[in-house]
This record gives sequence, C-alpha cells and structure tokens, in this order.
Amino acid sequence: MNVFITKANASRIVKSIDLSKAKIEGDIYKDKNQVLNAMFSKYEKHELLAYKTLMEDPEAFMSEIYEKISQYEDTYWWVYEKKNPPAYHFNSACPCLLSNFKNYKIPDGIRFKGIQIKGIQKDEYIKMFHSKYSHDNEAIINKVKFNVNNYRKWWEMEGEKLFLKDKDAFLMHVNNKYQPEPRILNITEFESGNSGVERLDNSSLIEIENKIDKLIRDSGIYYYLNKKNTTVLRHYAKWTSTAYKNGPFNLNSTGYTNEEIREVLIEYDKRFKFPLKNYLKEYYLRKNNPELKMDQKLLEQLGFRECLHCVNLDNMQNKDPRSYRVRGIGVPVEEEPLDNIGYWSDEIMELMSEVDEYNDDIVHREDLSGQED
Repeated sequence: MNVFITKANASRIVKSIDLSKAKIEGDIYKDKNQVLNAMFSKYEKHELLAYKTLMEDPEAFMSEIYEKISQYEDTYWWVYEKKNPPAYHFNSACPCLLSNFKNYKIPDGIRFKGIQIKGIQKDEYIKMFHSKYSHDNEAIINKVKFNVNNYRKWWEMEGEKLFLKDKDAFLMHVNNKYQPEPRILNITEFESGNSGVERLDNSSLIEIENKIDKLIRDSGIYYYLNKKNTTVLRHYAKWTSTAYKNGPFNLNSTGYTNEEIREVLIEYDKRFKFPLKNYLKEYYLRKNNPELKMDQKLLEQLGFRECLHCVNLDNMQNKDPRSYRVRGIGVPVEEEPLDNIGYWSDEIMELMSEVDEYNDDIVHREDLSGQED
C-alpha cells in the first residue's frame, strides 16, 4: 500500500546516511554536467544522488544506500524538539501534511539562568552538550536542562496561548516570572510551510529544467567575472561550507585574504550552489514521484509510523462521513513558487524534519480534549 510523506521527512531519510562513506554513483543532472561536477564536493554529490535514488527507486535506496535513522538529540535550544519517529500519511489531504510548522527559540536569559557563562557560541554550546567531554560540564548541562524543561512545561500550559494572543503581555509576564538577565525583548520565531502533496504537469518540470540550466550558465559567468572569482573558485568552489566558519583556509595560495575568499564563496554558495541543490531535488521529485508516495512497509522499515490523525480521520469517516470534515479534501495543493525558496541552514532543516511529529502531536491532543468534552 502506498502512503504519503512530506519533503521534510524525505530529506530526513537522506540526512540519516553517513554520506562521507556512502558509495553512490550516477549523474547529478543531464549529460554528466561538468559545471556541476566542478561545483559540488563528493559529500554534496552523494547527498543529491541519494535523494535522486530515493525518488526514482525507494527499494533500491533501501537495499543499497540506507542506514538506520540516527536518534535525534535534544539541543535544549528550541521549545519543540522531539525524538518521536517520523510519520507517513494515508490521506493526501491530511492537515498534518498541509499545515505550517512553528517553533520558538528559548531565550538565553532563561536557558542560562543561574549560570555564570557569557558569550557562548552555538557551536561551543552543541559541543558542550554532545561531546565525549560533556561530563566536565555536567553541572552546567543539568542546570540548562532544568531551566529549559521548566520553561517548556510553562509554555505548554499557558505560555504559547499568551504569546499568540498578546506578545507584549507575554514579554511582561515571562520577565516577571523568570527574572532573566538580560531581560527578554523578543522571541525568535521559526515558521516553515509544510510540503503537502503536489499535482504537477510537464510544464512545471520544464520550468525547473530551465531554471537549473540558467543557474548553471550564470554560475559560469560569475566564475569568470574577474580574476579574484576565478582564482578563489578554482581552489575552493567545492568547499563553500568552510566559508561560514571563522578559521583560515587551508593551503591558501590564492593571493587573497581569508575575508576576500570568504566573501566570494558565500556569494557563490547563496546565488548558485544552494539554489541548484533545491532545484535539483525538486527536479528529481517532480520527475519521478511528485506526490511523494512510498510503500508503507518500506517506510516502516525506515522507522516511520502511521499518522495518528489519518487513522482517527479514517475511523470517523467510516462511522459517519458527515461527522468529520477536513477542509480541502480533494483539492489539489501546490507549494509556493520556487522563486520563494529560502536559504535554509542545516539547523533549520533539522527543525523542518520535526514537522510531522509536531503537527501529529498537536492534532492528537486536540482530539483527546474533544473526546473529554
């Protein structure tokens, strides 16, 4: 039986692989494109080819490429960080496939309350929590966990409702309640539109091909735009990820400073590499599996479980079709235009991968509260 998953969870499957060790061969795009081969690192090529295989032949992906999904670790950075398995959906119009995912960063003043620590960076924070030396910071870690869990409980009980109703009242209340230093002036929000199910015709695929071809051409123009671009990209085009770190570039014989190299690589990454990754994944999906349907048993082998809302919806409809109506059933759902693709970091992609669990949990709790009434 075929069921549906979200794009976020398709990406989650691919992210679970040790791509540095994976042996994946094939063409990223048409005609063994030389520009793409020179642009992407081995790791990036493996990620794209793994996604392509998942879209073309999920069974081959399972037997030849896949490794078990690693456990998600709580960073204690956001309100919603779940370890639940991802969900598949029986119903293509399930609200959990269509609704947006929201998350909220936990303010530093609450997370580090009672801890004498200032100016900690995100990378240092993650290492402190998950490195083999975490026992050296056990007191700090336990205090952060206590602070965060306490805040999450309050958020679930009353904080979220107050925040959505009146943000100014929320800020006044949370500052009075927790007395954070520094005081909280705003809450960082993250919202991502969920992928839903797409119904596309051939013209959409042609449009994507045209965008990919144009990005490839434009990247070549940028490469040869001036001597600096050509020199920097000849050395470091495949390793643009290093530009987002503050360290020096290894074996720098370009004649340009670290900052000059970093500037070129970040612009190249944001203008060409990152959009191309997105469009190539869209190309694989729309060409091979536009509705993101996969075999239920295969997904269960990958660690997925059934969506509770789909099960409840099916049960209700079997009892009385008039008793439960879902807005939008039978209506084709399309995503925002590709021009609106944003620049998502790995951190954001990890959050997006939690969409199913978050929506599923919210809807299930609403169902339970309705039954109690």
